[in-house]
Amino acid sequence: MISGLERVTAKRVWFVPDFEVWGLPPSGEHDYLAVEMIDGALSIYFDRCHLGEADQEVIFASLIDHRGNHLPEDIKSPRVIPRPSNSQPAFIVGRETSHSFTIARDSSSGSTVTVDLLIVEMGD
Repeated sequence: MISGLERVTAKRVWFVPDFEVWGLPPSGEHDYLAVEMIDGALSIYFDRCHLGEADQEVIFASLIDHRGNHLPEDIKSPRVIPRPSNSQPAFIVGRETSHSFTIARDSSSGSTVTVDLLIVEMGD
């Protein structure tokens, strides 16, 4: 029988210190309409675009943990917990995938935000 402590410690965990977050969250998806007249021909365009800044997508294999080891390429059901080094927050955008996650800083912060990342493999 597996105890609760054995179940928790059976998961793989990585600690990545001093990670720089430069990404900003998007403002959302917006519809737009454009009207154009060229040589008397009227054209109307309708499309959808994302407004806002660039997300920062991070691939697990590009990270190095506190021991100097690269993280694996795939992590089963990962959860990423950012811990800010100061009062400027950072957060995960959307859901983590098995090979990457998207992170962003608060748009009111003037520059990059330094965080420590705790990455936990939740498994199946």
